[in-house]
Amino acid sequence: MHNLKDEELIRELKRAELAEHLIGETGQTESAQKIFAILVDRHHRPFTRLVALRYPVDGASADEITQDFWLECYSALPRYNPERPFLSWATTILFRTAERFLKKRRKEVQLSPQNEFFDMQTSKSAGIENETLDRSQIEGMLLALRQLPADLALIIQLRFFEQKKIEDIMAATGLARSTVFEKLNLAYKKMRALMGEKPPP
Repeated sequence: MHNLKDEELIRELKRAELAEHLIGETGQTESAQKIFAILVDRHHRPFTRLVALRYPVDGASADEITQDFWLECYSALPRYNPERPFLSWATTILFRTAERFLKKRRKEVQLSPQNEFFDMQTSKSAGIENETLDRSQIEGMLLALRQLPADLALIIQLRFFEQKKIEDIMAATGLARSTVFEKLNLAYKKMRALMGEKPPP
């Protein structure tokens, strides 16, 4: 099961749930839960990181949002078509869950200046010549990332924060190579424009 693609996992999950519904075997329900647990284990941390990058929330709130997302995701699975890439479908639900969470808890959520992300970036860039990022640049990048459409934010997450190869992004999203490059270029342009940078000549 662990070697199956997301879409194949969900097909297996739907078969298990259908068998339980038709036959009434409780063991099938456990099987469906185990399959869904594989999906959660595979994507929970990347989704939590994506929420923390896109929205100005602390780590605990990002994790809570992702937990809420999985509940909504499971409820929405009967409407999911496995012919469509899971990540693209799930990211839309993830962002919708995050926005609803923030709207509901606007007064309760403790906004964070993204210290963990800043520390990670500065530690990565330490010792690299001509690659220094100050705090204002990091915050500008985060602000720009939060304003990207869901599909572009996902591409940036996969390419730069998960360091996926283009081939891996193609497999995860179902996009053609040329489309991946087009979306990356569009994401760069939008982020530069949002950050007030001039495009290169």
